[in-house]
Amino acid sequence: MEMIKIGLVGVAGILLIVPLKSYKAEYGVCLGIAVCLMIMGYAMQYFEGILSAMKQIRGYLNNNYSYLGVLLKAVGATYACEFCAGICKDAGYGGIAGQVEMVGKLYILLTGMPVLMALLESIQSIAG
Repeated sequence: MEMIKIGLVGVAGILLIVPLKSYKAEYGVCLGIAVCLMIMGYAMQYFEGILSAMKQIRGYLNNNYSYLGVLLKAVGATYACEFCAGICKDAGYGGIAGQVEMVGKLYILLTGMPVLMALLESIQSIAG
């Protein structure tokens, strides 16, 4: 039922944006951003469940929380880049959206490097 509500908000937003874009394109972009922010605000209610799952994962990590921080940074960067790139694409700036996505991928790669290095060190210590 929750997804139906979110879908209806999205469809209602599109039905308002399409005629508005032919009249004033900038108003259509602003309304599109407002609909995106409204859906994002609605999605914030799911963070309580995510945080409780993170607390459970924290119990498995034996006081080594750096990996959990890396995971949260990567997930946050992914959502932020996807949100920004979607807005850029909707505004008609696909090139900028591509650059935002590329920088997001590079950031995630950089964020994951400590985990990769720790894994390689563990393999090296086991191998001799």
